[in-house]
Amino acid sequence: MKKFFNIKNKCGMDMSQTEELFHDLGGFAQKRFGFKKPPTLHLISDGENASKPLGKTAYYDPQSMAVTIYTDNRHTKDILRSLAHELVHHTQNENGMLNDSGYHGQGYAQKNKDLRQSEKEAYLKGNMCFRDWEDSLKESKPTIYNEWRIKTMSTKKWKNNELMENLSEKFGFKMDLSLLKEGKEPPQLKKHRLEKSGKKEDSEEDEKSEEESEENEKSSKNGKMPMKDEPAGKDLNKDGKKGHGKVPAFLKEKEDKKSEGMNETKLRGIIRKIILSEVKKRS
Repeated sequence: MKKFFNIKNKCGMDMSQTEELFHDLGGFAQKRFGFKKPPTLHLISDGENASKPLGKTAYYDPQSMAVTIYTDNRHTKDILRSLAHELVHHTQNENGMLNDSGYHGQGYAQKNKDLRQSEKEAYLKGNMCFRDWEDSLKESKPTIYNEWRIKTMSTKKWKNNELMENLSEKFGFKMDLSLLKEGKEPPQLKKHRLEKSGKKEDSEEDEKSEEESEENEKSSKNGKMPMKDEPAGKDLNKDGKKGHGKVPAFLKEKEDKKSEGMNETKLRGIIRKIILSEVKKRS
């Protein structure tokens, strides 16, 4: 790793995974702003300052040419953004453009015209420098620094997937639509449906139907052809003649799909109601 800054880590922050980012941003900013000598970088911890909602985040000392950044309770990205801001002040200082005369107290950005101009430049150039550096880094190393969301996925679809995942985890299961096709109802949805209908459990007919479905599935996996009882008068072969009263399950596939589709529609309706209920609670 090529080091750009002389970093004084006085806050005890673990930089094993992030130090390279500080040096990389420094090199990028030097090419952008044109300052000659990197400033010394101090990372400090201040509990009293961190407890203030509008406490200090960073400052630049033109005499010692040092940048000091407060790190308590801050994301690494936010710390790096502060660094980019202070590097603009460092550039102004090297170029003799950082006029530190006049008022330096509370509200200096409103009361000192020269310092106000310096702050304007630091906010604009610093933030844009950080953004350009971040985007270039993600483009050059997409598998390391890019977000997981793929470019081909729309924002709407991504948000819907995020919401579904969060709700699924909250209700104790991961949504698997393949379960719907098998005719099985997740325990959590079954409990919710029974509570809505006021039932304690399903009727014997419902349970029998579910057992038959499981039996047919097992038979199919074992290579056996599941059979279903049907009135002989209703079962016609290709010649239009009556059959033997039992037909293979796969010949009833179209009718079964209709009933499965109805079950799937009901389950989707229950899921939709749960989601809408959760969204209303959060809003």
